[in-house]
Amino acid sequence: MRGGREHAWKRAALLLAAGAAAAGGCAWAVQGKLTTAWYEVPLPAGLEGLDGVKIAQISDVHSADLERPLGAALAAAAPDLIVMTGDLVNREELSRALSLARMAAETAPAFFAPGNHEGDNPCWPELRDRLEEAGVQVLEDRAVLWSLRGEGVNLMGLWDVTHDPLGRAHAQAALPERVRALRREGALNVLLSHRPSLLEEYGAGGADVVFCGHAHGGQVRLPLAGPVFAPDEGLFPKHTAGVYQAGETRMVVSRGLGNGTPYPRLWNGPELVVVTMKRAGT
Repeated sequence: MRGGREHAWKRAALLLAAGAAAAGGCAWAVQGKLTTAWYEVPLPAGLEGLDGVKIAQISDVHSADLERPLGAALAAAAPDLIVMTGDLVNREELSRALSLARMAAETAPAFFAPGNHEGDNPCWPELRDRLEEAGVQVLEDRAVLWSLRGEGVNLMGLWDVTHDPLGRAHAQAALPERVRALRREGALNVLLSHRPSLLEEYGAGGADVVFCGHAHGGQVRLPLAGPVFAPDEGLFPKHTAGVYQAGETRMVVSRGLGNGTPYPRLWNGPELVVVTMKRAGT
């Protein structure tokens, strides 16, 4: 009788421990604390004067309430430039996103390229104008040459491929030429484009470094299996976070800051990306 009771107590204790572990695991899985991801990208030859320049990336905010922690992270990173790679808003909600954008522009020169949530948003004309008023330069298939440490940084921004009236396939085929048309010889060519699935096209266009978002880090990042799903690439996608290469082009992908879907982000907290440009051999 006593043995049966002890067995029941042990079984109950194990179940309780398992439940606590599961609850703790779920709490950790849906982590919401902002982190900073630091990467280094090599400079092209001849641009050694930009050694150590830091570029911070803000992507896929989706109107999230992150201005305070993001402001602290940006202040700690002290970037020279800030690039914003689309999906700042979720449809018609503008005020929170605009306040965050204003804070970014007060931290460092800031540049924005639209994502799919801007491309099909009826409020985009208002948002574009108000971003400019907030001090953010909006790049819609155009480039801005910025002088930094005596060198040129050519900031190029593309419309999302879904914005092409001739269709996405046409936009993708034309993308390398669109990038080449915006490039500047003798400058660091930095491309802002929302989708990371187009790495080969960015490389063919001759960009030096590309900043992308959109994939939300794969939405769910399993501890052993990695990212689970991303738009464009489907299950177990290849390009969701970090630095990727095609020829001499490096593509930096942010996991993003907000969440544009009804599904939770698991093991995949929000991140600010900071890239340090490094001269070869350092």
